[in-house]
Amino acid sequence: MKKHLFTCFLASLCLYGSTTIAQVADSPPETDLVDYSGIPGQEGASPSARLGALIYGELINPDSLAPLSLELRQGLLAKGLFLSDSAFQVPLSHGTFFDGVLDPRVQKFQVHIPLQEDFALIELKIGQRSILKDFLIYPADSIKVGIDLQEFKVVFAGPQKMWFEAQYAIKRAQASAQFEGPRVLLEINREALLDQQDYRQQVASQESVFGSRIAIYEFGKDGLDHELSLLMDSTLSSIPGWAALQEFRSSLPQERFHMLQSQLTAAYYAEHLATFKQYHHGMPLALGDTTAATHARELIPMILEKLDLELTESLTKGLNSGTIDLAREWIYSKKILSPEPLEQLIADKYMSPIREKLLLSILLKKVETANIPPSEWQRYAEHLIASPLEKEFNTLKSTFETNTYLSPAKFYSLAGNELSLKDFFGKPVLLYFYYSGCTHSANYFRNYLQPFYQNQGMDLGLQVIAVSVDLDTDLWKSQLSTYSSTAIINLNLPGDEASDWLSHYRITGFPRSMLLDREGKVLSYTLDGRDFSEYSANIVSLLDSVQPVENQMNH
Repeated sequence: MKKHLFTCFLASLCLYGSTTIAQVADSPPETDLVDYSGIPGQEGASPSARLGALIYGELINPDSLAPLSLELRQGLLAKGLFLSDSAFQVPLSHGTFFDGVLDPRVQKFQVHIPLQEDFALIELKIGQRSILKDFLIYPADSIKVGIDLQEFKVVFAGPQKMWFEAQYAIKRAQASAQFEGPRVLLEINREALLDQQDYRQQVASQESVFGSRIAIYEFGKDGLDHELSLLMDSTLSSIPGWAALQEFRSSLPQERFHMLQSQLTAAYYAEHLATFKQYHHGMPLALGDTTAATHARELIPMILEKLDLELTESLTKGLNSGTIDLAREWIYSKKILSPEPLEQLIADKYMSPIREKLLLSILLKKVETANIPPSEWQRYAEHLIASPLEKEFNTLKSTFETNTYLSPAKFYSLAGNELSLKDFFGKPVLLYFYYSGCTHSANYFRNYLQPFYQNQGMDLGLQVIAVSVDLDTDLWKSQLSTYSSTAIINLNLPGDEASDWLSHYRITGFPRSMLLDREGKVLSYTLDGRDFSEYSANIVSLLDSVQPVENQMNH
């Protein structure tokens, strides 16, 4: 019986960290007023451009050991994708009687943020706790933020008070709708799931209890009907956050109100279109349920026609994460119906700059799950060379072309010795990246990587190296039997020391595997397959491509 890679390759991966082309981390000078004019791309900027947005804040934090940091994401491409993602520690100082800070518990901060584009997203964090996440900010904005973690309050003041209040209200309404609604679980067979142990009894018992509920839907069946009803519903008031936004119609500039409205609606439809495409067409297709997959495919033209109107209207109000996500999911769904290459569909459908942003976004996501052949790089180059994103495209191409060496990185053995990949040259190497706590990694290692290594890998002379990105080395060592094995080489690449390296190779979802030849050159940045047989065949084929004679003798 075939082993299917649903949890590893078709379902969501375990995520770790942010997703950018490049990540920069600087420490500003220890002053009350922080001017982040050192952000890349600001060289030679005018004094007004360097001034940028202003954030003034007052903070009451009982956990005074946790630092305050600000993350700035610029160059939006698609959801979670940016051209730059900069993180800075924000220095705090105590106020004085003369500046009106009378509470001795209060610490204040003031930050100037130069922006390279029309807008950016900011996140304020204390330690690992996010206080404000993905808030839109424009050049010349001024905002005062009061953060009281003793009483769990966040308040705003200043010229852009209502702008931040509106975003805060939308996010709160979205979180409220998610909390109030049932938790959705998608299954192949609902009845088979409920027949396990006492699951049916437990679900039934919750019907009379005040609290959360769970809704179990089946791929391609009632789950499809549920998503279809949401996608075809034109009652915008049913979109979480819509009613909250309407309260700010008269207090926001018209263009900003329309920007939030466009982002809200487009992101909502993008999310549900992605779910429909992945779980109600893609999953039944992978399971061999052609009836359900065909039914979903037949509905796609109707869905695309309806959402094309929403997309067209949204794009007239400017580019934001929602509109780009909807444009991307629309074109992905269109590809199900068309034999045309994806990049050609994008070029035919969209104008610049959304065309280039989508093309680069798709490449950025694709390198995480598949190798891109030279012919495909060339096809994308035809659209991206001589465009505003040419530099970023060339950087990505040079990073993920095969037959090149990985950048140096420091790895640590179980004994604490520092090692590099050069220490393992001489034999082909399969690098398996994971972190303790990721169930997808445990399933991948147990069901695919370990059986392949035991059955074929050792005979091929392959070295399998399990690389943990755990920050806690004690946790790493204690969980080896779950996520790896002492029969192979185990190394640690702690995320705090290697965040730039991991970000450079877009290792943010786990598990992730790479294959290197005996000289350390990359044969593949990712390893996949529809089932165990294809997964094994792909690895053997890659090894045969560089050492066919020796492998044939070992076979």
